[in-house]
Amino acid sequence: MSEHPPYRPIRRIRQACRNCRRKKARCPGERPECTFCSRLGQTCTYSDDETSVQSSAVSSTSATRARKVQYRLSRDGNKDNLSDRLSALENQVAGVVDAVKGFETALKTLSTQLTKALSNGVQDVAATAGPQGQEGDITVPTQAYNRLPPMDIIQSAANLYFRYCHNQPYSLFHEASFRSKVELNEVPTHLLFALLASTVRYSSDPFFADKNAAVAAYANQSWRAIVMPWNGIQSDAELSIVQTILLLAIIDYTDGRTQASWIKVGLAIRLCQDFRMMVEPDKSLSAPQQEERRRVFWSFYLCDKLISCGRERPATVLDTQCKLQLPGDENDWRAGCYQQTPTLDVAVNDGSGINPRSSLSPFAITVVVASLLGRSAQYALGEEEAQTAAGKLPPWNPTSKYSAIHSAVLQLESELGLNEAVSGKIAQFCLAPDGSIDQHRAAPLAFAHALFYLCQCLLYHPFLLKQRLSEVTQRTPQRFLDQTSASCRLAATSLSQLLGDVKSLHCPTLTTSYDPFYGYCNMVAGVIHSMYLTAGDPTDREMAARSFDLSMQNLKELSYYWKSCDMMHARLEDFRANSERYAALVDPTVQDVDLSPDDATDLIECLDYARMSTTGRRRSQSATDHAAFSQLPSPFFEELVSLLPLSYSRPVSPPPFADIFGQPGAAAFDAGMAAQGPGANLYDMHSEIRSSTATEYPTEVGQFR
Repeated sequence: MSEHPPYRPIRRIRQACRNCRRKKARCPGERPECTFCSRLGQTCTYSDDETSVQSSAVSSTSATRARKVQYRLSRDGNKDNLSDRLSALENQVAGVVDAVKGFETALKTLSTQLTKALSNGVQDVAATAGPQGQEGDITVPTQAYNRLPPMDIIQSAANLYFRYCHNQPYSLFHEASFRSKVELNEVPTHLLFALLASTVRYSSDPFFADKNAAVAAYANQSWRAIVMPWNGIQSDAELSIVQTILLLAIIDYTDGRTQASWIKVGLAIRLCQDFRMMVEPDKSLSAPQQEERRRVFWSFYLCDKLISCGRERPATVLDTQCKLQLPGDENDWRAGCYQQTPTLDVAVNDGSGINPRSSLSPFAITVVVASLLGRSAQYALGEEEAQTAAGKLPPWNPTSKYSAIHSAVLQLESELGLNEAVSGKIAQFCLAPDGSIDQHRAAPLAFAHALFYLCQCLLYHPFLLKQRLSEVTQRTPQRFLDQTSASCRLAATSLSQLLGDVKSLHCPTLTTSYDPFYGYCNMVAGVIHSMYLTAGDPTDREMAARSFDLSMQNLKELSYYWKSCDMMHARLEDFRANSERYAALVDPTVQDVDLSPDDATDLIECLDYARMSTTGRRRSQSATDHAAFSQLPSPFFEELVSLLPLSYSRPVSPPPFADIFGQPGAAAFDAGMAAQGPGANLYDMHSEIRSSTATEYPTEVGQFR
């Protein structure tokens, strides 16, 4: 007989799912579905005997201990009470085995309840696990949002999208074709998740008991489900990929994660260029398919111009690269008819007598005005004038960039009638056959007017203009200051009144509340109004107060759906409290205004779309702090890694649904505003940034009151 007990190796407990074991891949082990299977669209199952293996492992360990005890007793010669001690030990082992079996039964019961709850959507089984709020609670609705809901909810999401999102301002889908694909289950999973994430905020379905969690979960699942075409082979999925990315980028930007959105839009634009979407589509495609590709590209063009309204935020798409036609009319697209339209270059620069008022659709007009906005924002927020021997060109010089943009503003106002009330134009040109307002044609027209007023607010902004004039050696003509001041104030007033003008049409689904960029428009206008609150005569101050209140009310309404607009509302309220510091800026008789670096920085931040969408606080970090922070590894590198082919990717952790991005920095005004840092909330979460392995969408998305 051997002196030592026989060696019995410990059996390894199986934790990987069957697919990962079969492919010899490292399994993250999430339940009920691991990330590996989720990304490949496979059914994730675990071995039924896992708990029995655990039970047998416990029993085997207990039996081994019993044999060791028996060996020691026999070696010591203590055999008198051996049988009694072994009996006691066997009873203890039996108790352990019974406890494990009971635990196994409880787990099976809970697993059955959880599976049933997930399949039914919102059935709450948390009550069986104990009172909510205690450690170990199971939030079933959150887990339910990690899977696609029943088809009727998906169809409802499609209805919501075309009611509240289509052409406000982006146009991504041909309605009839998309609805047909939904019915036939031909829409890719990543696009369905993105559609759900985009429409939850408008839904009253009890399935979305926790809207914030639903948006976060659906957006995460959509991003992870994308399979990028890194092999360069084009397929029918290429269009759906860029459609999905744009929907996710909108969610990112409006929830304060501007850097994540910036990266996604840049990636999608490169994909559009790789798919050759900036040129005319293949003529073998049907007319609706061709128009859909055009509109997807022009939607990215529009988004690129909007998110570039900030310092050191250059647009990615150049106007000279856009060789395809402008979007056609909505009615022709619905009917499946082809419409010949001019290119952007022809509509903007050609003087051949084309009348854009009669030939351009409302969405095409929006694209043309967005081109002007891109020029205005880049110039007003930092682009330099040409340098001459006598110094920089003054804005009033006929060859200056300012004069060129100013002329373009007047040209568009003349050709498109953008100085007219938008309600009258909608009532005249955007009616459906039954006499009601066609919101899909009216919404782009209203948005074009907003962009037109915004161009003037930025171009004629008293602070931006006087800051530029401080670098000019020539004396500024007084008439120039008077005209720009009056033009800026008129544009800001028109911008604040636009929402009320649209409301006067009494069309419930035609409202600026469904487009988050109206928040930036009202923020810029509100800043201008607040500077006039303590300047000028009493009549001017009274008008400024009414217009400021309109801007605040508009932002409050937008805050119901958009978190970024809530931050803008708080920032504008804060700016109003210190507006007397800036009264000299709006006085045309004062040419030299001395502002502190902090005050100048606050003004710049109130005009930077990315900055004001990130935090409601004022007073950015110093340039040194920002430079140090920007050296940290990008938290979004793992986002791109997760899109690589399978052999280059690694499993990602389940989403914690919490903000993980730290407070961004911004350079002081005198040093020049640095590029917008990572999107953030008010908390410093640098350690979580470094350990993040995917885009994590926080659960707080808007107010949803």
